[in-house]
Amino acid sequence: MTQKKYRKEPGNSCVVRLIMMLILTGFIAGGIYYIVFESPLFIVKNIDIQGLNQIEEHEVMKYSGLKKGENLYKVRTGQAEDMIVKHPYIRESEVQRKGFSSIKIVVREREEYAIIPYMGSYIYLDKDQVVLRVSDGVLDENLSIVTGVEFESFRIGKPVQAKNQQILDSAYEILIAAQEAEMMDHISEIHITGNHEVRLITFNRIEVLMGQIEEPAYSVLALKEALITLHTRNMENVILDMRHKDHITVRPRVRQEEVE
Repeated sequence: MTQKKYRKEPGNSCVVRLIMMLILTGFIAGGIYYIVFESPLFIVKNIDIQGLNQIEEHEVMKYSGLKKGENLYKVRTGQAEDMIVKHPYIRESEVQRKGFSSIKIVVREREEYAIIPYMGSYIYLDKDQVVLRVSDGVLDENLSIVTGVEFESFRIGKPVQAKNQQILDSAYEILIAAQEAEMMDHISEIHITGNHEVRLITFNRIEVLMGQIEEPAYSVLALKEALITLHTRNMENVILDMRHKDHITVRPRVRQEEVE
């Protein structure tokens, strides 16, 4: 009698190997997950904040929602960046994981650029006309006051909405030109009328009548030269009339006030 030989079906062994591989992969994945997301190896121990000049670290921490002791890889860096820039004084933020247990936050602050009086208070704006704060206290003497602006609405951390936006934009053109000419620390007040007549007051109380300005950069440079001349002659508390391009006149401020 011939004895039959049975061969193992190759499909059965492949299925077994596949199951074993899946089980092993599951164990490895579970181990990696535990090491990365649950073990104390990747716990946040240090948060380094860079770029601060005006605001405190605890303010950034409050807005970011980050805290020491949480898992490094559970930190949502993009979400933290979005939360940080909600602070009115922060323009940009970047959040990065560093090493096994550190987070680095780099911020770029907004700087106070101009002040607008409003119903007994003062609204501080940055260079992008974003409202930084509202103050009832003492004015910052290093900033220029812009008068003649009527508000539509404003919210801290958002660009101001003015009824006469062109007047505010014109004042900013003068401020930008003054900054480029290193004249920002001379201009105390800018007033622009409805027909765009510009009147400036310097910090040493010189009143400047500039009329309608077509080229802010040129007008500010001309003002700079005129103020240098007045300083060399020790002349203060005067009215500097620059409304006529062909000549500049100077007269005592008291006399003008009596005429008015």
